[in-house]
Amino acid sequence: MGHLSYILLVISMMMRDISALRLLVIASALAGIAYDLFWLRNPVGVFWEGLLLLVNVVQLYLLWRRDQSAQFSQEEQSFVSTRLKGLSPGRCRDFFDMGRWETLPTGTLLTKQNEQPEFLTYLYEGTASILVEDRKVATVDAGHYIGEMSLLGDGDASATVIVEGPARVWRIEPEKIKRLMQDRPTIANAVQAGIAIDMRRKIVASNTILTAGDISHS
Repeated sequence: MGHLSYILLVISMMMRDISALRLLVIASALAGIAYDLFWLRNPVGVFWEGLLLLVNVVQLYLLWRRDQSAQFSQEEQSFVSTRLKGLSPGRCRDFFDMGRWETLPTGTLLTKQNEQPEFLTYLYEGTASILVEDRKVATVDAGHYIGEMSLLGDGDASATVIVEGPARVWRIEPEKIKRLMQDRPTIANAVQAGIAIDMRRKIVASNTILTAGDISHS
């Protein structure tokens, strides 16, 4: 029982999800209480293991309450259903609070070729033009990230992206993205999964355009 307590504690330290970590710490504390109470007859150990148990139960309750109290606008709910699948409501709320919603006028520059983007942008409504060497090569519709590869890869933007008309977007600064990757791995993993879906759709759309072009020239 004593070994089990420490094994569970060690395993908990390997968890990237905070809820799973706390559940394993609770299990470890329960095993530790049983060991100190029935095998060692050690009231000091029972006290500290009990305190560890109490702290983690309270923290799990706070996480649960955060999930229950989280509220979203219609645009945020759409974002969650398409790009943050599997993430708890409380964590989705935390993610949105790190960035901000904006309505951008026509001609707003989202990224500039060969420069580091100022934001990771999610285009909720509107369209944007993609330009390479000042030549328009494609259009981005609503429902896509802009600047994701540059920010996640610490590189410069491969194209210039300009809003074609009034657009509704959600934006977050690169520094916050980096902090998210380090401190909130559960949220970061969900964001990366959403970006992967977005990239897959962009590749499919690009291949469709290329195929249509080949057919038109044949």
